[in-house]
Amino acid sequence: MSHDLRIEGILLQIREKLNCDQVKLWLPPYFIEGIGCCEAEIERLSEDYSTVLGIERTRCLTALRELQVHSLERLRERNHYQETGIATLKVRISGDKKRTNQLSLPIRLSANGQDLLEAVAAEIKEQVERVKLICNGLVLKANVELAAQGLKHGSNIMAIILHNDPHELQAFDVMHKEMEKTKEDAKLLAGRSSDYDESYLLIEDQSGHSLNLPPEERQHLLVAMSLHEKGRTAMKKEDYALALILLLEADKEFSACNSKLLSSVDNYAVLNLDIAWCYLCLRSVTQLPEAEERLKKCEESFHRSYGPNLERLLALKGTTGNEEALFMRLHLLQAIVLFHQNKRKAAAELLDRAERELHKLKVDDSSLGTLMELGYTASEARLSLRATHGDVNAAVELINRRNKERQEARKREEAERKLNRQRRRLGKCADGVQWVEPSLHKLLMSMGYESHIACCALQQTNNNVQLSVQLIEETPHLLRLTSSSTVVEKEALEKVIAVGFDPRMAKVALKKHHGNVEKAIEELVACGGVIDGEDWSDNDILPQTLSTSTLESDDSENEERNNEEKKKLREKEEEAYRRLAEGISTREDDHLDLTLVHEEAFLREYKALLNNTSPHH
Repeated sequence: MSHDLRIEGILLQIREKLNCDQVKLWLPPYFIEGIGCCEAEIERLSEDYSTVLGIERTRCLTALRELQVHSLERLRERNHYQETGIATLKVRISGDKKRTNQLSLPIRLSANGQDLLEAVAAEIKEQVERVKLICNGLVLKANVELAAQGLKHGSNIMAIILHNDPHELQAFDVMHKEMEKTKEDAKLLAGRSSDYDESYLLIEDQSGHSLNLPPEERQHLLVAMSLHEKGRTAMKKEDYALALILLLEADKEFSACNSKLLSSVDNYAVLNLDIAWCYLCLRSVTQLPEAEERLKKCEESFHRSYGPNLERLLALKGTTGNEEALFMRLHLLQAIVLFHQNKRKAAAELLDRAERELHKLKVDDSSLGTLMELGYTASEARLSLRATHGDVNAAVELINRRNKERQEARKREEAERKLNRQRRRLGKCADGVQWVEPSLHKLLMSMGYESHIACCALQQTNNNVQLSVQLIEETPHLLRLTSSSTVVEKEALEKVIAVGFDPRMAKVALKKHHGNVEKAIEELVACGGVIDGEDWSDNDILPQTLSTSTLESDDSENEERNNEEKKKLREKEEEAYRRLAEGISTREDDHLDLTLVHEEAFLREYKALLNNTSPHH
């Protein structure tokens, strides 16, 4: 058990008693200006509190003296601030197991974040690059004044010390650059989706339905989710300092999304839980108010998503085993927050609840080993055993069924992407909303109608087959005229040809897409530059004012440049996707795979603190 935590527990109880009794240790009879501490009065008070609180007298006396010193220090610091404008900030060091000390650092609030960072680094004799400062859930910015970042006299700051090894420190610098690159990559890919365009990154709600979002909001959400996944990867490596920085950056991106959107996805709830978990693993008691607020948001979101008793989840998935692990961690964190608020009874009740949940979630090692011998991963085995309450045979069936469902889902997604490509080639209907359905287009062609005539009829009738047949049979000359009457501007045609496509096919594509250069190029790229099944006459293809020889000789350098730019953009997108995907699990239930080893250790530790026993008892 941490010695600091045992002392913290005693200080909490005595501080609460002092507040309740309205005892002020910096005033008479406990302290007299010009004379100092009245030791006899402090000792008398320690005897009373030792009896009432059940704390050993010597420990009680030590705690009272420490609290008196802190009170006098705070009083001096407040007076100094009022007289000089120099504030005192409380900085607690985290991320270094050899140090858990707290600093009182004097500084003007007009100073910027870099000034404070350098002062902290100098005080603890560390490289500035190794230190990151966090306050109120935000990483302090180097070039912004402290007051503008919400800091006040007496503010509590969390100082994270990153890797000690020079190679690891260099690795963090690389990771920081990658974090900025992650934002750029996600923004690049987020802006790529429109209508039926294929997208590298898809956003779905809790029911698995894709969310249609405004470009800017989609961008923020994708960046947030990407940073969250990177942070979770760091958590798995128990690099909680780096994880926290990544998760707080993700939180900034989430905060740019509207609240209605955040209630549609459970990522934000899990993010708040992960941030609170990092605070605990970094032993950052000063961030408890921040953690408490995050846990409240998390609980509200879980209840909204899963139901207060997980009834919605049970109806949807038929099991609640793995999501219960998130609730177990939530209840444990809430209990620890209550302990540090000296709400010992409520903390004990929640710890007991978390202990019952933990016992229910524990997986038998022999069953886990059996499944791993069959070739399943530890994660698959653990998740399936929890979902089936330890039944090995049922767990095997569940793994196989889920793997089959994932394969079928991938096939459906690929089929849908293929269908969307066909829709883009056929174009939109007259209503500007629907796309021409390939199945209906194929049906009309099977009835003997030409491809472009069938397509044009479906466009005109908004995918109504009966009306399309009527149009084709009764006014075929008008349909043929309509299908070939699109006026193609010389500038638009030159742009498509400049990309490297045959002039005839460029004109066909532009006519089909009513002069839309981007859509014409997309179709030509998708079909390899040749649009099959079209019946266009030579006179329809090239207008009298523009000859083939003129087009071929017109700015060949521009053609090469456009081709190269398009190729580079595609390569840039693919590289961005590879970077984002690196180290990120492709399993949708990966965030549920908690080993619960650390949870059990924290549970024992805090139960022991409440019972004043060793955590091994």
